[in-house]
Amino acid sequence: MARRVILITCDTLRADHLGCYGYPRGTSPRIDALAAQCRVFENAWSAAPLTGPSISALLAGRPPEEIGTASRSNSLRMPASVQTLAESVSAAGIDTAAFVSSSVLVRPPPELGSIGVAQGFEHFDDELVAHEHNREMRERDAASCTSAVLRWLDARPDEADRFFLWVHYQDPHGPYTPPAADLAPLVREHAGEAQLELGTNSSGAGQIPDYQQIDGERRPGPYVDRYDAEIHAFDAEFGRLVDALRARGWLDDSLLVLTADHGESLGEHGFWFCHGETLQRELLHVPLLVHAPRAFALAPSRSNALATYLDFWPTALEALGIPAGECRGRSLLAADIPQGRIAVQALGRAQYGRTWFAITDGRWRLLSIDPLPPQLFDLERDPGEESDLAAQRPDLVQALRDAHARWLEQSTAPALTGVPRRGEEHALHQLGYTPALDEDH
Repeated sequence: MARRVILITCDTLRADHLGCYGYPRGTSPRIDALAAQCRVFENAWSAAPLTGPSISALLAGRPPEEIGTASRSNSLRMPASVQTLAESVSAAGIDTAAFVSSSVLVRPPPELGSIGVAQGFEHFDDELVAHEHNREMRERDAASCTSAVLRWLDARPDEADRFFLWVHYQDPHGPYTPPAADLAPLVREHAGEAQLELGTNSSGAGQIPDYQQIDGERRPGPYVDRYDAEIHAFDAEFGRLVDALRARGWLDDSLLVLTADHGESLGEHGFWFCHGETLQRELLHVPLLVHAPRAFALAPSRSNALATYLDFWPTALEALGIPAGECRGRSLLAADIPQGRIAVQALGRAQYGRTWFAITDGRWRLLSIDPLPPQLFDLERDPGEESDLAAQRPDLVQALRDAHARWLEQSTAPALTGVPRRGEEHALHQLGYTPALDEDH
């Protein structure tokens, strides 16, 4: 049994920009070092290409469609009737704490009561101490976030060593403004690179979104360098937190999970420096590292088994010795992860008739983006999703559609209605979520 569960989520972190997933640029030495002691899932999928729906699903163990957060923006919070992981852990007498760095995840106004991702956390630190470049939104950089967590750990007596801790880092979410020391070694030569249009809105379709623009730069390369440098800055702070846990003797008997809420488009499929506008692989394929408690004797390994955000719920509860009950995920501490699973992602809400979805069985991936025809990709041979095989393989298109229909029918709980973030539309727009893509505006 684990003494504690530590969940670390990093905003907008692509798996393929980490060394442990094959990236060659040295962005993540501390993550890579820990990965050598983890079960690394190479085929892990988020629930949505947006922070609110995906993190809500992660903490509730249920897809966004069931918990009221499915949307084309971050405009909905989970209602109080959702049973969150923090609530389950707290009910078992275990301390809970969260530290978030994104405006999307802050507590709602007090008059709304206990709703959203803060449900169940006895200590919820959403003190955002900095303003972002190019917009009014507040955030907390990685160094400040780690320092806040360490102050909380230092204040705990030695015997208070059992807890569920969630830490959400904002880096490398745009605008990409890394510390100079992290940027310098990652700057490349971009002379002669084709230039992009400077957008006048927050969409990344064929342009650099307005909130991402740095000093009028129109070449994409410098933005990718900055993105990588922000990963490097986060990596150092991740390492500082892991060092603190190890120094206290708390790492070996902890379940530590590192993942991302979603990825980022860096030019693929005509989208630049954005997320939440498509359902392509670069936005939904996420890193997933599981450092198992010593008691589980789970040897470090790399797994190509399909893993989803719904798996964190049973994994965390098994680690803490709490019955998980009926759920739609599978524990990632199992010796073997079941085959024949599917992962589903979505944008939009069914009542608006504008739900986009994607589904994968690990090898094949189907995108259904109305009003376009369905698209089918072979992830094994075409991980960049560049060659649509739907016309050649209608049998697979239908099989995945049928699997999606069965998945929808498997829900054992009624779909809930989310709580709108009324009065926060301007703030969401400032975060880069364009109202044009959201049926709620």
